[in-house]
Amino acid sequence: MKKTSSIRRFGVSAMLLMAVACCQGTCDEEAVSTFPEMSGPYLGQPLPGLEPRLFAPGVVSTGMNELNSVFSPDGTEFYFTIEGPRRWVIMVSNLRDGSWSKPEAAEFQGRYGGVDMAFSPDGNRLYYCSLRPLTGTGEPSETADIWFVERTEDGWSEPINPGPPINSEHHEFYPSFTTDGTIYFQSRRPGGPGPGDIYRSRLVDGEYRVAEVLPAPVNTEESEGDALIAPDESFIVVTARSADGSSRHADLWVSFRREDDSWTERIPLGSAVNSDQGENCPVLSPDGRYFFFTSRRIVGISGEGESYDELHERWTQPAFGHRHADIYWVEASLIEALRPEEK
Repeated sequence: MKKTSSIRRFGVSAMLLMAVACCQGTCDEEAVSTFPEMSGPYLGQPLPGLEPRLFAPGVVSTGMNELNSVFSPDGTEFYFTIEGPRRWVIMVSNLRDGSWSKPEAAEFQGRYGGVDMAFSPDGNRLYYCSLRPLTGTGEPSETADIWFVERTEDGWSEPINPGPPINSEHHEFYPSFTTDGTIYFQSRRPGGPGPGDIYRSRLVDGEYRVAEVLPAPVNTEESEGDALIAPDESFIVVTARSADGSSRHADLWVSFRREDDSWTERIPLGSAVNSDQGENCPVLSPDGRYFFFTSRRIVGISGEGESYDELHERWTQPAFGHRHADIYWVEASLIEALRPEEK
């Protein structure tokens, strides 16, 4: 599994396999010898304004590749993904006794790993994407499915595959939910205008109905992925290149839903969010106040020292220039400010 130009591409199934053994439970103790005390909402981080801010630098956003951030609806669990060479690991930090725990590998993912986490509206299910085989054992699947785990008295259940109409014989990625349980996701199944399109399945009487591909301008002949649906279904943020193919990397775009279920033309989220290095993984905080996303932007860190220690300190920082992915957050009001006035 590989993120290329911020649109997810599965080349071979081994890309989602990970050495969870090295991260299951706890990561290398020497790598994080001291863990900072963090308390309060959002891991105790200073709140952002209308300019994106790195989220939890040195803890979540580091010199590694971090993406796919999501808080539980009650704000007491934080999940994100670490990308390594041919490895993906879902990490979790919990708010316990007023303090956030050191991130650990989520146990439910097993050796198959996972990515693209999303909570059900009631917080009792955690959905994610994995190459886990339907049998739960053996070699990884050749196609990615959407899976979920359910809360139990002891934590999370074993992973469950919801099957069709959500999953198909093709790749499915990035679930996102409305308040009433409607699921939006990306699929590579045939039937859409592009190689990867955004689909929607309504939850009716506890069952998901046939998935429908969203019309233009949400979907195009290009590939769309990593779609965030607003809880009230008033807008959708998608990851895509420009329609004319002029952009090398994918950006984040918003379309607003009209009363007749049509969508406005896609609008880029602007230079504050989009960079020349690619953005993806859009997520809203549980209260809807903050917008999280992943970026490979290069910020750079100044410094004149050339000793090993000085170089190591600078070059392993987030956003230094390695095109590593980091997690950013910003006030979500910037999205609504883009809503066009229509007669």
